[in-house]
Amino acid sequence: MQSTWHSPDGAYDLSVKRDRSYGSTAQAASAGQLAWYRDIAESSMADLKVTTHTTRQNGRDAVWLEIEYHWAKQSEPRKRVEVFVAGESGYVYQLLVDTEATSQRLAEQDRLFATARASLLIDIATT
Repeated sequence: MQSTWHSPDGAYDLSVKRDRSYGSTAQAASAGQLAWYRDIAESSMADLKVTTHTTRQNGRDAVWLEIEYHWAKQSEPRKRVEVFVAGESGYVYQLLVDTEATSQRLAEQDRLFATARASLLIDIATT
């Protein structure tokens, strides 16, 4: 399951995905996603510079990625921030915000990512 929102001006992409493609932990899912990103033929993302953080999301261990890159046939720098957190039944949630790496866009990206993280609900058992 994946849902993606594009801002009306095309400046931001926000996506949330729930799947089991790369494993059932935040660490496995983020490593698998990064491997896919590094395959330029598949992702069209080039010159990745990745910073990985451990964090918490919904009270659970999570992985936060900051990815600087550019599209393969373009030179304009971009930045993508993502958080991965495991839910129940082996699903991992991936939340991302992607934009051009300008100071104005990055400031707004920080706000969008913080708001999206605060609103992210995952399927954790309550028993």
